[in-house]
Amino acid sequence: MLLLPTIAHVTHATTGPASRAAASRVSRAPLMAEQLRAPDGSFGAELGVDDELSYGVRLPDEADDEADWLFFDRARIWVQAGDGGNGCVAFRREKDKPKMGPAGGNGGRGGSIHLVCDEGLNMLKQEVHFRATGGQNGMGKARHGESGGDVTVRVPPGTVVRQDEDDALVGEVLRHGDSMRVARGGRGGRGNAAFKTARDTTPRLAEQGEPGGQRWLKLELKLLADVGLVGVPNAGKSSLLAAATNAKPKIAPYAFTTVTPNLGVWRSAADTEASLVLADIPGLLEGAHEGKGLGRAFLRHIERCRLLLHVVDGTRPDPLGDFEAVNTELRLFSPRLANKPQVIVLNKLDVPAVAEAAPQLLERLAAAAGHKRVLAVSAASRANVPALMGRLRKLVASAPAEPPPSVLEPTVALDEVEEAAECNVVPVQPRVWAVSGARIEKAAAMTNWDYHEAQERFQRIMGALGVSAALKRAGAENGDTIMVGAVDFKYYEETAMAVRARLAGYGDREEEEELGEGEGYEAARERARRRAAVDAELLELLESDGEVEQF
Repeated sequence: MLLLPTIAHVTHATTGPASRAAASRVSRAPLMAEQLRAPDGSFGAELGVDDELSYGVRLPDEADDEADWLFFDRARIWVQAGDGGNGCVAFRREKDKPKMGPAGGNGGRGGSIHLVCDEGLNMLKQEVHFRATGGQNGMGKARHGESGGDVTVRVPPGTVVRQDEDDALVGEVLRHGDSMRVARGGRGGRGNAAFKTARDTTPRLAEQGEPGGQRWLKLELKLLADVGLVGVPNAGKSSLLAAATNAKPKIAPYAFTTVTPNLGVWRSAADTEASLVLADIPGLLEGAHEGKGLGRAFLRHIERCRLLLHVVDGTRPDPLGDFEAVNTELRLFSPRLANKPQVIVLNKLDVPAVAEAAPQLLERLAAAAGHKRVLAVSAASRANVPALMGRLRKLVASAPAEPPPSVLEPTVALDEVEEAAECNVVPVQPRVWAVSGARIEKAAAMTNWDYHEAQERFQRIMGALGVSAALKRAGAENGDTIMVGAVDFKYYEETAMAVRARLAGYGDREEEEELGEGEGYEAARERARRRAAVDAELLELLESDGEVEQF
């Protein structure tokens, strides 16, 4: 089979739209607070689903409490690894040293992109595009090109990585120093020195560099904590976090003081090595699973907690109803989250009315929860807070750890080195065929079409992978266009040597006539006309040595 290229390798544009903005998104959180606040000053208006994705940088003129809204727990990034360097075709020539042979060096490997876990970060970066440098081209005198530099993207612990196109899980980074390669640099093309064999001592071909991996990724941060604080707005979660740890969350006597998750570390006074990480998220409203309030946007940050600390406001008109409403929202958001062990805390014991009703409220809460892990505390006066932290330490030690996402769902491998050899042949339109497959597309991208020997090598690769046989079975005819990646070919069943022999009059005419027996007169004439047109096209291509048209 003779495959002569009519279009050289064309570099694809980025798979994502070129018009995607790289700038950070502007937060609508102040607007959300206005929507939530009813005319009477209470909170409870419903938000759309997309509003939870809008936390980000506020406009410069919105200076009030600007730092409170600066939290990025979701990001969409473009990663593009470097292409490999091209191989070189060169021959060594020195005085008094004849027949030194091919001396073309290999191209350097392109740089890769890695995500590295950094425990010093608590939110994702605002950068969008990350690109690594390509490898250097090979040179004469058997000099290889220099490899491109890798790019490291620092992310906080608990970052989950997914493909943007199908939401498939790629992996996650949990511990400081963990690294994940998300785009592999392309392999450098081999120079003609690498193709020297005992049969072919002067090869005149080299490979192009392999294109580097590139894709859009979605990053989702899930904070890593031992205990997650949940409850209705203004229940005293931030006050309890400040009382138990050295954290300094914003505390004020109105709902939704907390608009971003807060982390605090408690350390035991008796045992310096004992510690707990507590995560405080915005309060939950009834209907939070449908988008009400701010808590739904941050519930995923406590999905990995071993234990939930349910803070109940003792001054509310119906503390038991608040407790049941929050548990209902947890169950509707995630059954796994609702099944986590809980410790119920009746807060604001410093209020006389709450202290008086505490015994009855604790009994009712224990009955509703189905266990006796209930305790009355005062975050303002720190009453019973040390006892609470001691109990939490014991419970966390015995609670099961949250399994990583890779255990709960399968992961996909990016830029596998060992590509599958399967190839698919699909008709695109009449006399046009598309060939797809990792191995064949990689071979087409790395073939340097300026060299005739490289074209012949690609033809042998197509035969070894079964593409030539698949095209013949599919019904491809002489002169059909074959598309492999960014390269188009003309399909011919004969090799270049067989074509030259047949056009010179050495073909088996009797066999051709036998193949045409049984046909009608018009069908035979049409076949002869098409064969003459193909022969004329082949003759023209062979006379020009199969020049490659580039653009």
